[in-house]
Amino acid sequence: MSAATHQWLYDQQIEYIEVNPDTPVEKFEKEVFDVFLFFSPEGIESYRATGNFPPPASLIMANQNSTAQAAWRYFTNKVFLLPEPEELSFVQYSIAKWMKEISKKS
Repeated sequence: MSAATHQWLYDQQIEYIEVNPDTPVEKFEKEVFDVFLFFSPEGIESYRATGNFPPPASLIMANQNSTAQAAWRYFTNKVFLLPEPEELSFVQYSIAKWMKEISKKS
């Protein structure tokens, strides 16, 4: 992720784990994440290749139609298509959508 995105997440006090093709991913057996942001279908493929699947209650945010299609194909989670091509805007929009969704549950 870009420095601007990292800084925004830090300023918002949002905990996150960044996974990219160069990052070895281990199973997060004890971790539960509220939301997963995928930037490409390849990101979903890389995540799946590790044997990981998002918990059923976690939301999936996809930033383009092809990414959303891959998420719907492989995951049973609720998937949101957020057509924001710029990284920081996608992250900000995703977090806002996630916060709106969890406020509905309260």
